[in-house]
Amino acid sequence: MLDPRGVLRLDPLRAWRFVAGKVSALGAVTSPPYDVLEPAIVRRLTDSDLHNMVRLILPRDPDLGPARYNEPAHRLAGWQRDGVVVQDEQPALYVYEQRLGSAVLCGLVGLLRLDPTRQVVLPHEEVMPHWVDDRLQLMEATDADLEPILLAYADGGAASDAVDAARSGEPWVEAETYNGAEHRIWRIDDPEVLETIELELAKHEAVIADGHHRYAAYLERQLREPYRQTAEVGLAMLVDYIRHPLTLDPIHRVVPGLDLMTVQSRTPAGWQMQPGRVEGDPDRISVTDGSSWLTLHTESEVPTVALLHEVLFPAWGVVEDDLSFHHTLSDALALAGPQQLAVELAAPRMDQVLRSAAQGVVLPQKATSFGPKPRVGLLFRTL
Repeated sequence: MLDPRGVLRLDPLRAWRFVAGKVSALGAVTSPPYDVLEPAIVRRLTDSDLHNMVRLILPRDPDLGPARYNEPAHRLAGWQRDGVVVQDEQPALYVYEQRLGSAVLCGLVGLLRLDPTRQVVLPHEEVMPHWVDDRLQLMEATDADLEPILLAYADGGAASDAVDAARSGEPWVEAETYNGAEHRIWRIDDPEVLETIELELAKHEAVIADGHHRYAAYLERQLREPYRQTAEVGLAMLVDYIRHPLTLDPIHRVVPGLDLMTVQSRTPAGWQMQPGRVEGDPDRISVTDGSSWLTLHTESEVPTVALLHEVLFPAWGVVEDDLSFHHTLSDALALAGPQQLAVELAAPRMDQVLRSAAQGVVLPQKATSFGPKPRVGLLFRTL
């Protein structure tokens, strides 16, 4: 066995899953990740099944403070007691495939060996401390990792061959979600195949594509429980983005207290400003009050999201704690007004993200939205 320190490693686990006969449908109890859940989606998921994972990953009643995490902990314990969820009998790595039209997510789910030194598990964006604390409190209350983080690496070789070979067999779990996506899971438990995967992954490093706050919570949990072996790992999905490409989308901002006049008068020299929303420019930043648009552009190799936070926001006098973040432009536009601008961004290029991560440079919080994202609830882990 390889020394896990300083190498990329994904260990097998005995995953938990829902029992089909105990819920309305396997797809009906799943959820998108917590940080993309808009209120309308939460209502739909809450109504879909009494056991939907949103009831665990998005604790309600924030006025209760830390006590709000007791509800999902008690709920999970009840599901375990009643046999609504069961644990796999033998440890395995799990191949997870999600198909929606032409979009395919495919990779390995297992227990990621944590890397506090950032040698092989590379973050690419900053985190917000309150969300790290939120995820950590949920992890501690439930003693579980309910949502896999998503990591990307390149040219997986024998490990990717093992993933594709597993997909030629009968799935262990199948589900379909309300959006029409098809989900399939296979198990890899053959010792020789697992060793082949381990040896291959040890040659690589991986970038955190989605789940920076959960990964930061994993690291904090490890610091708090240094003698607990199960705290040395966290639930993760690892994707070879060369063989199974990921999409890369922007996350838009809404800025309270900002108006178009301030943008026009206080934008630093060197930025081009055009009235209207100029499309087709991968390096543009467009702002709107809901009726008028202004598009900004400057020549730089730095991703526009970094320039927005490091150059424009200070020039405009923006207090970053007041920002809200939105995965869809329509959600941001719905909040735009004369004193509250929506900021539309273009996605950073993949090479920019990878180069930044490899150099140890992180982008601002919520800089990117990688996809497709693994569905929550098909596999989870208890400590």
